[in-house]
Amino acid sequence: MPFDYRDTGRGNRAIIIAGVIAFILQVALGPQISVFGGRINFMAAFACAIALQGDAGLAAIVGFISGLSYDLSAPVPVGLMALILTVGSFSLATASAGVGGALSSRSFQFLAITLIAENLVYGLALVIMGVEGSILTALLGHGLASGILSSLIGALFMMGLSQVSGSSRSFSARGKGTRFKGIR
Repeated sequence: MPFDYRDTGRGNRAIIIAGVIAFILQVALGPQISVFGGRINFMAAFACAIALQGDAGLAAIVGFISGLSYDLSAPVPVGLMALILTVGSFSLATASAGVGGALSSRSFQFLAITLIAENLVYGLALVIMGVEGSILTALLGHGLASGILSSLIGALFMMGLSQVSGSSRSFSARGKGTRFKGIR
């Protein structure tokens, strides 16, 4: 078995920087912006944007850390969003394996459907646990509106992450030493 060295430091650095930006935005702007009763979930948008990169293991880890960060920065039950984002990110990464991380109509559809489903499940769980009083407010206000708002932010995260990792996914033979083109 040959030794395969891949420099993943640049990609991991970009993921960590994007995660820190998402956390800062979640803490600073997340509770302040409300449209139709929905709030932007920057951490869920970040986790789904990472999940669209295709690595299911990384998606589950980032989903758990993002969900736990959301739970610890908001007055909500701890662990609920971590569970939802872990399962949602893993499912998104496995379902969208051939889509790639660049912003396209198909990847945005996967992102929007996942974020809306995660927020609907979260709103329903809040009603079941007694944190939220009205099921309509939880599903329409929190679930649907938050999912749509988070989808728009998720598209921005996808664009930013595809700019950083876009150079490693090209059909270029440069640097390989061969005349044949291939996917790295």
